[in-house]
Amino acid sequence: MLPSVPPTASRTVLLTGAAGRVAGQLLPGLQDYDLRLLDRSVPSAPPGAEVVEGELTDRDLLARAVTGVDTVVHLAGDPRPDATWDDLRGPNVDGFAALLGAAREHGVRRVVYASSVHAMGRYEALGRVPIDPAWAPAPCCPYGATKAFDEAVAGVFSHRWGLSTIGLRLGATVPEPAQRSQLRGWLGPADLRQLVVRAVETTTPAGVYPGVSGAPGSHWDLTSAASDLDYHPRLDSGRYAETVEDDGTDVTTCPHP
Repeated sequence: MLPSVPPTASRTVLLTGAAGRVAGQLLPGLQDYDLRLLDRSVPSAPPGAEVVEGELTDRDLLARAVTGVDTVVHLAGDPRPDATWDDLRGPNVDGFAALLGAAREHGVRRVVYASSVHAMGRYEALGRVPIDPAWAPAPCCPYGATKAFDEAVAGVFSHRWGLSTIGLRLGATVPEPAQRSQLRGWLGPADLRQLVVRAVETTTPAGVYPGVSGAPGSHWDLTSAASDLDYHPRLDSGRYAETVEDDGTDVTTCPHP
């Protein structure tokens, strides 16, 4: 077990995937940090934020991006459950492994990274709920398999080299759930911000946790997120139960092959 990891004097956070949809919901919660934003292109940035444009697989760019950084919040990747292996490998596998290597080499304290509920999707599809985050990964699609790989390789960097890594299995990260299938695994913006900040600041050295808001009959066990990260959802999807579209399933993740 790694020793507890206290925050350092540096307050610089590198946010990858900074131009993406999830980052747009997260950024208002990171105002207390010195921000460095990384993406292929960043059309707008908060005042005072530094912007680095390029690909995660560019080793020279990664070295510049992580230099002087305390924590990386990694959101970059291809999130499509139906994407092909060829599409997923570069951003989700090679890019993440390169980022971890650069973080280790340049003295980053912690990497907080977006995993996905899809890494545990077979349990939900089979009705084995609530899902304990300590169970072995059981991805339901190629995208989920890349996230299970990310969790495994992050664990190696923590175990062998002492890099603090916190994985967050994000659910349906949208401002409001629109379909019934999103109710059990919705992550609203206020809870996304709380969860990420808790992961940045925790003294817990490593782990993987579900990232969802509250829900009636939730499929995701948040006990460890509460005890290790002090994460307590403020939002509850139950308020949307009568207004969402009925898409014929209560399963958040891809239920079909």
